[in-house]
Amino acid sequence: MSIFYAPSLEKEQSHYQLSEEESKHCIRVLRMQEGAAIQLVNGRGLEAHAVLQDAHPKRCMLQITAVVQHDPTPAVHIAMAPTKNMDRIEWFLEKATELGLTKLSLLNCEHNERRQVNTERLEKIAVAAMKQSKRYYLPVIEPMQRFSDFIAVQPTGYFGHCADGPKIKMTNLVAGKPFLIGPEGDFSEQEIALALLTGYEAVEMSAFRLRTETAALLATTALLP
Repeated sequence: MSIFYAPSLEKEQSHYQLSEEESKHCIRVLRMQEGAAIQLVNGRGLEAHAVLQDAHPKRCMLQITAVVQHDPTPAVHIAMAPTKNMDRIEWFLEKATELGLTKLSLLNCEHNERRQVNTERLEKIAVAAMKQSKRYYLPVIEPMQRFSDFIAVQPTGYFGHCADGPKIKMTNLVAGKPFLIGPEGDFSEQEIALALLTGYEAVEMSAFRLRTETAALLATTALLP
């Protein structure tokens, strides 16, 4: 059964109109016809089964036949500095969404090579990954924020860095805390010191040097229950 994104879907609705983009995909690409069975997800745990009532290429109308509210998935929060090449962070987001990422925060660090990110494009990638992997919750994507501002709001968690110093094992992580991944030039000495002072624990992620997106995906898997 084909899955479509319905962000405004609520339990009480008996009908739902797909967005123009989803309607076009339904009719022009998949060539679905009236009477076809369709599955909807709103990205907030709600799943609906529906029947295509009006096969309009710009505004498909669906009749909802059943709804299910799924329980939230465990929190998996990654806060990372975006890579210079956006393809890499998009790849990370796609794979992490499939695995169960619940929140992605973008960090503006001292060594960032990228200071701006198109979050709208990232959201589209996350939606596609959610539908492809048959998940019911869409990760929250927070816009770029300063490193110091983030840890002021989230004062405890984990982070990986390449500098020497005491580090805990990946196997010792407690679920529910954010994991910080620095830019391609690593966190600065000042950022490392601030994170440790605030309450973050440094983590020994690998004996080898990892790319930013690789480290972020490794952290994602480590936080999964």
